[in-house]
Amino acid sequence: MSPTLLTCATAVLLAPVAATVRTGLARRRLRARLRAPGGSAAPRLGRAPTGALALGAVGMATAWLAAGPVVALVLAIASLAAPVQARVRRRAELRSRRDAQLPGALDRLAASLRSGASLTMALDEVGAAVEPPIGPELTGLACEASRGRPLVRVLDDWSAAHDDAGTRLAATALVLATVVGSAPARAVDGVAATVRERLDLAAERRALATQARTSSLVLSVAPVAFAALLVVTDGAAAGFLLGTPAGWACLAAGAGLDAVGAWWMVRLSRGGAT
Repeated sequence: MSPTLLTCATAVLLAPVAATVRTGLARRRLRARLRAPGGSAAPRLGRAPTGALALGAVGMATAWLAAGPVVALVLAIASLAAPVQARVRRRAELRSRRDAQLPGALDRLAASLRSGASLTMALDEVGAAVEPPIGPELTGLACEASRGRPLVRVLDDWSAAHDDAGTRLAATALVLATVVGSAPARAVDGVAATVRERLDLAAERRALATQARTSSLVLSVAPVAFAALLVVTDGAAAGFLLGTPAGWACLAAGAGLDAVGAWWMVRLSRGGAT
């Protein structure tokens, strides 16, 4: 096995990762710029370039010839997992930012309602003042209501589109205030306080779970590090694991069990939803 050839194969195989991530980021930025005031998103852009996929196939074939099928399979899994992990991380960050914005947006909404504005006007005013992602959502609600759609249905669709406790509480309070005719500002203030308390409790749970997450990371990385050390230092073990079908089966089973264990430990140590 040539180290130079293996390095080149790895670089070629991981090139689609950078291309996919770069394309995804550019697509999201363009959609944010083209987002209409009514909350409608821009048309979907194309996926990753076909050349990146072809480059990945060439890299996988080169890795197969240079280091065998196991190394090629590991590199292929890594090249596919990196964009998925980046996308999951971006979605988690977006949801966290939205959750953090919701109490402040509700405070602004209550203040606007106290000044005498209608609910539709208050939603439009707050949506224009608050940054994405919560700002365009509120602007979209106001636009749909101003076009003649019942506000109760608009709020129900908003709650269904964002299935989290804060949005459900806010939508329920606004619907009740609209139907019953009670003071909506007081209800919005109560929801803002409740959502803020939920966020504080979730942050405390995440802080308490930090040690458990660190332990889960160590337990997940330790088998991989031990296997890599064994392959480097023991030629017989390396020949068995990388050169025989039984070794490939052991590697696949170990990687699968390690991934399942890591996933389960992450679920157990997760801070909890708000």
